[in-house]
Amino acid sequence: MNIKFVLRGLLLALPAAIVLTLIGLSLMLFVGPPPGPTPPPPTILAPRGEPPVGPLGFQEWARYRGEAYRLVGSGFLLRLSDGQTVGVTTAHSLMIGNPDHPLEQIAFGVAGQTGFVAEFNTLRGQPGRARRGADMTVDYVLLQPRQWIAPSFVLTPDPRGAPQPGERVWLMDGQRGTDSGQHIQEGTVHSVSHTAVWVLMDGSFYPGLASGSPFVSQHTGRVVGMLIAGSLRGRRLLLAVHPIHSLVRLAESADEFKMDEYSR
Repeated sequence: MNIKFVLRGLLLALPAAIVLTLIGLSLMLFVGPPPGPTPPPPTILAPRGEPPVGPLGFQEWARYRGEAYRLVGSGFLLRLSDGQTVGVTTAHSLMIGNPDHPLEQIAFGVAGQTGFVAEFNTLRGQPGRARRGADMTVDYVLLQPRQWIAPSFVLTPDPRGAPQPGERVWLMDGQRGTDSGQHIQEGTVHSVSHTAVWVLMDGSFYPGLASGSPFVSQHTGRVVGMLIAGSLRGRRLLLAVHPIHSLVRLAESADEFKMDEYSR
């Protein structure tokens, strides 16, 4: 059986919402670094910080012209060095640039709660693209808010630009809420490169729609990257992360433009 032909036919036949779901699931499969022992705890010279409090990973909702909001992934809010706040999410969660199906609005909300923390109709720079290989830095969308956002919802980037192998991190899962509004998973950094960070989680869980959630250092209390994809390693998940140094660089060098302008 020609699997590629069958999948192509399914994608052409299914409605857009289901197509996006299939794309999101497919991006949770990737070839990561070779299996190996978990690195030992590193010596971290950066100052120790307090763990962040409150919901910081959010559900991502998208609204296309003529349609209602629908849940498409996760995202978070990032504070830049000049004090500006930027919304951050993945490119593979959205369809941007189709003039026949223009994206008009994106919103972040806390899982299990009504209302939105932030809404966006302006992109900050051109969006990235869904990654197809081991480079996680190509997969991103940056958003420019137009309203005041409570500082308690915003993460500060780790000044190191990425975590260190063996470092313990939290995944602020945007999809699964608790009474406090945030479900947190723990893991250990497996390896680090300029284009990706790999984190071996303590256990296994279903990561559907969690792409876009932030990883936070347990040492500094600051965000070290964004979840992009993952695969199983035995009974545990190995997750691929867009390192924070790349997201900060992209945000600080970007211009703004409307979402519908990108579709013209």
